[in-house]
Amino acid sequence: MTALGIDIGSTTIKGAVLGNTPTGQPLVGAVAKAPFPHPVTGLPPGCFEIDPHQVLHATRQVLESLVQQAPSANRLYLCGQMGGAVVCDTQGQPLTRYLSWRDQRATLPAASGHTLLQEATTLLADILPEIGNELKPGSTSLLLHALKRTGNLPAQGVPATIGDAMAAMLTNTAPRIHPTMAIGLLNLAQGGWHRQMLCRLGLDHLHWQDLPNLVTPLGTTLCKGSQLEVFAVVGDQQGALFGAGLLPGELSLNVSTGAQVSRLVNQYTPAAHQTRHYLDGLLLETITHIPAGRSLHALVDLLTELSRAQDLPVGNPWQTITRLAAQAPQDAGGLAANIAFFSSAVGDSGSLTGIRLENLSAGNLLVAATRDLATNLAHCARQLNPHAAWNKIRLSGGLSRDLPLLTALIQQYFPTATVLDSAVEEETLAGLANIASASKA
Repeated sequence: MTALGIDIGSTTIKGAVLGNTPTGQPLVGAVAKAPFPHPVTGLPPGCFEIDPHQVLHATRQVLESLVQQAPSANRLYLCGQMGGAVVCDTQGQPLTRYLSWRDQRATLPAASGHTLLQEATTLLADILPEIGNELKPGSTSLLLHALKRTGNLPAQGVPATIGDAMAAMLTNTAPRIHPTMAIGLLNLAQGGWHRQMLCRLGLDHLHWQDLPNLVTPLGTTLCKGSQLEVFAVVGDQQGALFGAGLLPGELSLNVSTGAQVSRLVNQYTPAAHQTRHYLDGLLLETITHIPAGRSLHALVDLLTELSRAQDLPVGNPWQTITRLAAQAPQDAGGLAANIAFFSSAVGDSGSLTGIRLENLSAGNLLVAATRDLATNLAHCARQLNPHAAWNKIRLSGGLSRDLPLLTALIQQYFPTATVLDSAVEEETLAGLANIASASKA
């Protein structure tokens, strides 16, 4: 049997024919890609919404390309961006737009002078550990609550993330959220949906479906004459770490658009950090929203703004700046950066200090930013487990491969640990290949 995998990312939707791992290569043939649709324009400040039908169109494009590569395929595994919210009917048709995890409406002051995030945090203060401390501006629960507060939450809807909505639209069934996607929605102490939290946020009237597994398909979809069983959507963080080969006892440093530090545990323990469901019955203790690629690309955009404003070619700015950084001193000539340019695990306001005429260069700027990234990762690792003497560090994510300096700096912070780079580039798709292989077995 041949399986296909699609990762519904926030920048790119990509897929591949999945190989027979762990004995062989995780991916077969070329990776198919389509850009994730642009947000709807003309919305109020802080709102970030996308038309789900456009996401489905892009997903189908990728799926059709994969079926052309493997006409005999009969299974489809999916992973996707966590957080965000879309409400569907019982046939999988969207009743709302997709409110992205990048949506910031919950951080804007209301008439009371408080933000919706502040009000919800106070309302849920006594049970936050039970939901894994997962209450962020783009959390599924908070965005659904925002719709409820404005009277825009469909009364008989079925809640979903965008990945769940895609699976539902492909199979014409009600969306079902896998535990790895249901962050901030489950009772980690008792299991199942956290009914008390849903009630407090006014979400208990929604149709919360049974939690699916990864063995029983949600339904089937037809593509270019091929009928495929469609399985529940897995969280992209968990999928990437599963593809990177994270093992219990290891520290995971995943560095991409954002960065996370994580470790696997066997049972739930209340703590200040986030806790999420993983795979194989394990839990993932994690700290997310650590500034990484999003902040670095903001610096690159600043450096190229004048050229773009004059419609001048900019070539490959990322390749150029990484080359200049490789030629710069590791101390950035005394230049220091704080890349917390948005609300994050390490602050919400960045800076650039130690500027002198002789050190203000693009290469030094990227080195300083990379040093701050490594510092933040080490700081959050200590927060995750202050007493751990990590013997192995599993480094993953596309940005970690683009910045060799990052590996060297991490080794400095953890001198006794072995730093293991991920053996695959498309970690989320490799994770789906591992899931497909295990399910087949």
